[in-house]
Amino acid sequence: MREGILMTEQDKEIAIQTVKDILHVLHEKRYEDLPSCVDEMEWVDTEEIRECIQGTLDMNGFDAFDEYGVPCNFHPEYEYHHEVEFYKRPEGFEAEYDLTSGGELVYLRLQLRFLYLEGRVKRIFHTIDPM
Repeated sequence: MREGILMTEQDKEIAIQTVKDILHVLHEKRYEDLPSCVDEMEWVDTEEIRECIQGTLDMNGFDAFDEYGVPCNFHPEYEYHHEVEFYKRPEGFEAEYDLTSGGELVYLRLQLRFLYLEGRVKRIFHTIDPM
């Protein structure tokens, strides 16, 4: 366990790549492929995930989630930084990312957990939550 040790740049790269992989799957609406992006799913029902987040897109007139790094086109810009946010925990860290569609916030937040286990980082899909 790496308790007390600061997150490394490699840890952040692992988290950002995981977010990119998940956003790609969401963008292509391949919800059944979410488990392949992580080591563990805390929210395991991919059909329920699809119904929940696709329903949010449909209800708000959005087509698909944006891939990672798509520029935002809403104002004022200071409301959203379009970055992965990190939170250090004793057993690892958490990462959160606000989802967008067409450069607009969809008010859903991807939440991931990363645990330090036996010299590696375990990637865990926690949830996608309304903001």
